[in-house]
Amino acid sequence: MSDEASDAARMLAPTTRALGNMHRHQVHRDPWPDFAAFDPSRYDAALRRRAGWHWISRAQSEHGSVHQFSAVLHALCEARAPAEVLGGLARLITDEVRHVELCAAAARAIYPEGEQSAVLFRWRTPRAPWPDAPRTRSERPDEATEHEIRGWAARAILTACCLGETMSKPMLEAVAVVSTDPLAEDCARQILRDEHFHASFGWEALDLLWPTLDDGERAQVQERLRRAFAGFENTTCGEVRIADLAGKELVLERGEEPNLGTLTDEQFAFIFYATLESEILPRLRTYEGLDPDVAWATRGRT
Repeated sequence: MSDEASDAARMLAPTTRALGNMHRHQVHRDPWPDFAAFDPSRYDAALRRRAGWHWISRAQSEHGSVHQFSAVLHALCEARAPAEVLGGLARLITDEVRHVELCAAAARAIYPEGEQSAVLFRWRTPRAPWPDAPRTRSERPDEATEHEIRGWAARAILTACCLGETMSKPMLEAVAVVSTDPLAEDCARQILRDEHFHASFGWEALDLLWPTLDDGERAQVQERLRRAFAGFENTTCGEVRIADLAGKELVLERGEEPNLGTLTDEQFAFIFYATLESEILPRLRTYEGLDPDVAWATRGRT
């Protein structure tokens, strides 16, 4: 196995007995999916390959969340944020580590052939969708630096939690519904149990931070929202846009054909636009000085 092809295996590699016990005690949650019970021979290889792509892509996305929330936690530590905020973020990081393991293990179980590929299970280094946080600088007053950090944290939490985690809830619910194999459904439901907390944390944290921001920082949040809308639409919906869904209905059901936890681009798009309209835009409209409707209408502009 090449170094590139072993990336997924390395992420799941055992360390020491003591570290393994610490990890499992902190991260595993009953009932933990029985990955060893999955029988690949029951399913067509093309079906399993598509599902393998889905689960390893989600694992990489969850790995990015570990990276993002770690950066937010570090920044808010420097801003001397309340312990209750830091505790919530610490919980988010632990949850995201669990999600990485769940999704990567599902990918390996469903499509073990993928570990022989130099591309399929290759692990990317996480990159945050925003600039690095401001750092404390001795030549400037703490208050000014902390103010900058709070503005940065508000933009990060808006993107990662208020948008990302709120969108993730109905997506995972749909994955659980359509999955015909217990492994895929169990993995989706394990993650789903955390996403409700993550989204709630995001909105509560933004509620706390928003009144502390000045007009300039609120304008930066407005711009981040505009760009985030465009990014989420592109990555979630693929080539499907809201006009393509006119006159159609979302159908989510467990069919007779096998499904290992995948959705079509059209299903993803339906869920994205419905969640945006029913949950995200109404909540964002409650923040004085933020105009989510303008951000959405101008999302495609550079």
